[in-house]
Parts: sequence; C-alpha cells; structure tokens
Amino acid sequence: MTFRETLDAHLNAIRRRDAEALMATLPAPGASIVLITAEGSLVRSVEEFEGMHRGWFSSTTWTLGAEPVELFESADLGVAVLRLDYRDEPPEGPLVRQSSYLTLVFARRDGRWAMVQDQNTPIRP
Repeated sequence: MTFRETLDAHLNAIRRRDAEALMATLPAPGASIVLITAEGSLVRSVEEFEGMHRGWFSSTTWTLGAEPVELFESADLGVAVLRLDYRDEPPEGPLVRQSSYLTLVFARRDGRWAMVQDQNTPIRP
C-alpha cells in the first residue's frame, strides 16, 4: 500500500471501530510509537495504543469526521495534518463535540507504511 492508502485504511479502521484493521497500520507489536493524547498523556508502546483504542471502540455513541489540512510525503516518510470533528451522544451524559488537529506520521518500515506518531491537539474556541 502507498502512504495515502495506509492513511485511508488507518482512518477507516477508526471510523469502523475495527481494532485489527487499525493494528495493521502500526509497527509490529513490541515496537515503539509516540502517541500524545488531547489530554497531554504520552503513550510509547503499540500494545498500550491498542488497549486504549479497543476501549474507545467499545463505545458505539461517537462519530469522527476528519478533513485533510496538509499532507506531506517523501520516499520513506508521510505526514498528515487533519482537522477532526468528534461527536459523542452518550445516553448517560450531555452531548460532546470537540474539534482538534491530528498529526499522523507514517514511516516506511520493512517494506510497508506504519503509523509511528500520533498527536491530537484540541482547538480552543
């Protein structure tokens, strides 16, 4: 797959809440990644990233829109900056709507593209 195909697969896996498809866009288990959450937490392992997303995917009340802001691609590095529109309508609480910028960095490793960095930055009103 190309960088852009891998990016699309990554985003579609999130929208479908498909943990296996999401994991296929990451480095192999045991490898390190960098995830900086919107709350400022730092995650360094593929396994922790997977656990966080499996927990999030168990909720069926949210939707996520993503629009490209900027894409950069070289032979072995791809960067996507996206504007996210996250909405959640939990039955036990108020409507949640958050906008943020998401930067995803993909690197070509072992002949395939893998997401190696993910940083989510909230947009403040």
